[in-house]
Amino acid sequence: MTGNNRPPYATLNGRMVPFDEARVSIMAPGLTFSVLAFEGLRGYWNADAGELYVFRVAEHMARLDFSNSVVEIDGAPDERALTAQMIDLVRACDMREDCYIRIQAYVDDWGEMTATGPASSSIVCRSRARAPAFTSGVHFCVSSWRRNEDDASPPRIKASANYLNSRLAGLEARRNGFNAAVILNRDGTVSEGPGGCIFVMREGEWITSPVTAGILESVTRRTLIEIAGDAGPPVIQRAIGRTELYIAEEAFYCGTGQEIVPILSIDRKPVGDGAPGAATRRLQAHYDAVVRGRVAEYGHWLTPVWKDRH
Repeated sequence: MTGNNRPPYATLNGRMVPFDEARVSIMAPGLTFSVLAFEGLRGYWNADAGELYVFRVAEHMARLDFSNSVVEIDGAPDERALTAQMIDLVRACDMREDCYIRIQAYVDDWGEMTATGPASSSIVCRSRARAPAFTSGVHFCVSSWRRNEDDASPPRIKASANYLNSRLAGLEARRNGFNAAVILNRDGTVSEGPGGCIFVMREGEWITSPVTAGILESVTRRTLIEIAGDAGPPVIQRAIGRTELYIAEEAFYCGTGQEIVPILSIDRKPVGDGAPGAATRRLQAHYDAVVRGRVAEYGHWLTPVWKDRH
């Protein structure tokens, strides 16, 4: 399958069905009250090995289990079942190119806002090439919308309800001529962007906001913290003030979907010289090698799809 066409199949409650037959009730609490947790994973094609690697499956599944627990979606499939269903679906879609996989758990049927079941699940896999912004970079602004807090709608949970905050910030940014936004906490420090974490370089050191800053505990962020020292300076986790964004030497935005995207300017103030930075480029190259199975040290993060099934 190529391009952004709809996939031929989806998995619904453990059963593979034609994509157009994967439906949910219009009165399901997962829709009417956003009682839905999800994960987005990426698969990376390695042409030399003839293999598709899904990246850090265990970490994504553990986060989904946590989200289900906090949202109280009872009876969702476990990690083993979802992993097996995911691999079967990717194979059925004959995926031999970079792709994106979305796994959802939600309360189905008809229920009240506090309903905890019945639980349903779905998996969709579609081709998704690397975003052009990975190479070209993006322009950010600081949003007027503030980040929702841990004692209100905890960003640590990867739940659909939390993405309204990100949507509002993203829409504001686009209306004002930017690609995306930095969202601040109530105290004026940097939280994250709409769907990704922020890294800045100051005096040659990478800095990112801590997990207590109202962020999703991103798998990509965690990965970069673990591998950054291989390709440059290690990462410091601390609060980042708004004005630090304006004096950063480099900056990037990261997440499963966008991977590592250089930030060229913030509020129309150039970051560094206004071009993707050398340290960012080195980290991008190293990350690409890791996710495509070219760095043996991190092979345990990869789940092969076509092994013994060529």
